[in-house]
Amino acid sequence: MKIGDIIKISFQNLFRQKLRTLLTIFSIVIGATLISIVYAVIPGFEKFFDMQFNTLNSDRLIEVYPTKDRPGMDILSGLGKAPEEYTDEDQGSFDWEFGSFKDHDIDNMKAIDGVANVYESLFPSVDYVKLEESEQRIKAGFVFYYPNFVLKNLDLVAGDYVNDDDQGKVVIANQFMESFGVDDPDELIGKKIYLHVTQTSLPQAASGMMGFSTSTPQDAEDKYFEFEIVGISEKTILSSVIFVPYQDALEMTKFAKDNDKIMTDEDTDRGYVAVELTDPSLAGQVKADIEELGFMARSYEDNKDVMDDMFGVITIIFSSFGILAMAVSSLGILNTLIMAVYERTREIGVMKAIGATRRSIALLFTIEASLIGFFGGILGIGLGFGISEILNIWGHKTILSTFETLDLSNVSPLLLLGLVISVGVSTIAGIYPALRASRLDPVDALRYE
Repeated sequence: MKIGDIIKISFQNLFRQKLRTLLTIFSIVIGATLISIVYAVIPGFEKFFDMQFNTLNSDRLIEVYPTKDRPGMDILSGLGKAPEEYTDEDQGSFDWEFGSFKDHDIDNMKAIDGVANVYESLFPSVDYVKLEESEQRIKAGFVFYYPNFVLKNLDLVAGDYVNDDDQGKVVIANQFMESFGVDDPDELIGKKIYLHVTQTSLPQAASGMMGFSTSTPQDAEDKYFEFEIVGISEKTILSSVIFVPYQDALEMTKFAKDNDKIMTDEDTDRGYVAVELTDPSLAGQVKADIEELGFMARSYEDNKDVMDDMFGVITIIFSSFGILAMAVSSLGILNTLIMAVYERTREIGVMKAIGATRRSIALLFTIEASLIGFFGGILGIGLGFGISEILNIWGHKTILSTFETLDLSNVSPLLLLGLVISVGVSTIAGIYPALRASRLDPVDALRYE
């Protein structure tokens, strides 16, 4: 028998028992739908978080911390493990002091081959923000200095970036437009903005840790720092961030901490630097050289690998539910085709009597199983993508209205994986009935009632 004839007969045989075939296909649809939803939704989230991740990242950036372990992580590293043996060196430990860079550390990193420059980042503490000619006080959120080569990865909807040697200029997050009651970003370009800073006291041992509360001395001074808005960012999860030049960040930090020793060898809180590479391909070697100096270094690829691994695990976990549903569905296919073999025993005998080979009979039933998986997979992909699209439309009107770049429905080649798995599982399920049919003795089959 020709392959075309076998496919035609298989297609016709499928719908002899329409209800049974449709129910079997529907069982495959459930698994294919789950898999297609996973591969429509998760890539959307992955793309979204990748965009956020790249917002303040660069393949020419290496983050460096003054200790081998990221500050504070050594405290958590022993969770779940048996307590270690006490030694004399542990006396007076449970040390909350973090490392701090010195001037010679910065110079040593600058001297490494492949390093273009080393920048010290600052995060001045700001109470609130006021727009010129307005008394409304808006929470500042986070105020950062980031080197220009990293900041340029942030998409702007208006204006330009802050340069490293600028003063009195800022780039503000897109969401400040809503807070200021402005619809057109160009209206804010050139406007004055005032950042209010109050002197605070912070326990020295905890000065580098997130989550420790600060206190305001009774005689503390406060001050407004004036800036010109030169840029407005695209909408990201960084909804309340203000980017300032280095010198301004330094002055605000000195004032807030009432300390002129900030960013000197007497500063015990120089806990992060950004290393700029001359060439991204040198990241591995430069990272190794920095670690030889006794520091912790993380490259762009290190951070990206963490995110990729996280989404990889999530994808596998949710895909397994769909595959499990298909595995259960395969029992339905097995039952359907075994029943078909019994019902068509005489027909199989006739086919063999007129010259059909065992291979042709086996292929006939195998293709029937594959067609069940194919139709179930196609319907599942369509249904899964449709559900994702509905979630996308609903999400953008409700909980995702802030994040215009997050789409829950994505046309991706990975969606075809649902179809491949559907056909594969169905084909495997059809092997036993196909072999059973091909091994029937034609004489016994013709006598079968």
